[in-house]
Amino acid sequence: MVENVGQTEAMRVYLPATVPALADSRGLSARAGRAVTPGLRTALGAEADEEMAEYAALVLAAEDSLALLAGSDAPRRVVVAADVADSVVRVDDAELARVHVAEVPVTDMVSFHVDAADESVRALVARAVGGDQQATADLGDEDLLWYDISEREALVAEG
Repeated sequence: MVENVGQTEAMRVYLPATVPALADSRGLSARAGRAVTPGLRTALGAEADEEMAEYAALVLAAEDSLALLAGSDAPRRVVVAADVADSVVRVDDAELARVHVAEVPVTDMVSFHVDAADESVRALVARAVGGDQQATADLGDEDLLWYDISEREALVAEG
């Protein structure tokens, strides 16, 4: 949990997306994502700190992003980190760390986590999207690059 300046309770959520979706200056449509939920904390165990739990939610959202890339010409996993009001988050106890959120305006977005534009990474993502289980496993070794919210337009232009 994080707290916004206006004292409204907020939750950090990690939302799978695509680079073209970031072009919408209004933000993201309603979608499922991942967050640090009580179920995730239980699964990780008592030794997991907040940073480890947030990283686990980010990794799960990166896996989810693969489903959005079917038919994409330039596949790159994208995860949007956003701080959204608790009132627009519904925790889904049926799946680990799964949450559903209403629209997420750009003003709630904090950062983007995206695969490198490198051709070898794009090829690996494309194979994973195509169902190659080894490629999906290998993506676990590929870190997502961090982009500040102010870099949204440059990221969209990069593709």
